[in-house]
This record gives sequence, structure tokens and C-alpha cells, in this order.
Amino acid sequence: MKLFSKKKIAPEMTRGEAMACKPVKNREVRESKTDGGLVLLSYPLRLKPLFADVAKRFGMWKEGAPPMKRLQLDEMGTLVWNMIDGRNSVKKIAAGFADKYQVLPREAEVATASFLKDLGKRGLIAFDTSGITKNRRD
Repeated sequence: MKLFSKKKIAPEMTRGEAMACKPVKNREVRESKTDGGLVLLSYPLRLKPLFADVAKRFGMWKEGAPPMKRLQLDEMGTLVWNMIDGRNSVKKIAAGFADKYQVLPREAEVATASFLKDLGKRGLIAFDTSGITKNRRD
């Protein structure tokens, strides 16, 4: 029995596979528009069980619901958020971004992918990878 065996790490996606992913909005996220037409997102704060118990004891949970967090998107973030519909791939969203802001396609892909990755870390979106074919051995 090995005490210090290496963990198996899932193979990373290729750039093409990542660009083919389709972002999907989390159903728990509530969006509203500001007076300027920008998007304001409200989403439940994800807490570890220990911290959730402490938050409940101090009355941070109203009516059994977790505390809500808000994220105000700028004009560019609003454009990307509005293009997330579960059918548009990351590549298609980046192309729309490039057209709107007149930037190089590669720059738009990097900016869009980075923004979507941040939204994913916050739990606001997930990525549908069901349409991606893998041509490599796992």
C-alpha cells in the first residue's frame, strides 16, 4: 500500500474544446437592470457548513435563505452575460464581443474566457461540455 501516491489529475481541455463549451446561467442567480441598462446580479453566498452554522446563529440568514451577494457588471460584462443562453459557445460569445468592441479575435477570446472563468468560480454559470467530441485517449 502506497502512503503517498500521486493523485490522478483529469486531463486538461484543449483550447478548441474550451472554446466549444456552452456557458449556462445558474437558475439561482437573479438579474436586474440598472438605470443605465447594466446588469446587476444577485446570487446566494456559498458557505462551508461550519460558516453557515455561524451565519445562522448571528441572524445572517433571513427566512431560511442564505445571504445574497451582488455583482454589478460593466458594459462589456453585460454584453457577455446577455449572450449566455446555453446555445452560444464561448467562441461565438467572443466573436460577438470582438465585433461590438472592434478588438482582435484572439484578444476577445482571452478576455471573454477569463470573464467566464471568473463567473464559473463564483458559481454564476456552468459549462455544458456535452457537445464536445474528444479525439484523444483518456
